[in-house]
Amino acid sequence: MNGHKIICGSLAGACVAGASGLLLTQRDPVGQVANMFFAGICILLAFVFVWMGWWDDAVNDNAEPSTIERTVATTWLWMRRVLCWSAALVFLGVAVSMILNGVVLEHMPVFLIVLALGGMSLWVGLKGGGHVRSMGDDAAVHAERRKRYGWWF
Repeated sequence: MNGHKIICGSLAGACVAGASGLLLTQRDPVGQVANMFFAGICILLAFVFVWMGWWDDAVNDNAEPSTIERTVATTWLWMRRVLCWSAALVFLGVAVSMILNGVVLEHMPVFLIVLALGGMSLWVGLKGGGHVRSMGDDAAVHAERRKRYGWWF
């Protein structure tokens, strides 16, 4: 087991522990709903960390993906798309409302940041992230994943 898997596994364990703590804490009804929501976020992050540690770099592996790996990858793809495109809708909605209300010069940096975040959310939802921290290899890595997992969409 390499260091990357150990770190991701530790983060996933911490997320599960945090979710357990949130679910076991007694609060008023409104606070309990908030605890359940954030516990769900922690569980989602635990799955993301497990995915990152064990399967994300499997694109470079020549072995045929297992059914579990294919299912997790497809679930992650659609989860990522729904979350990123929802965020893009919110960001671009804010940008459109700023345009309709008239963008004041002092709010121009906020407008440009919101517009950039909306565009990046659209891109990440569509192609995901590549191996480097730029957007240069996102499309190529997504094409590799499409081929590996048999995605047609």
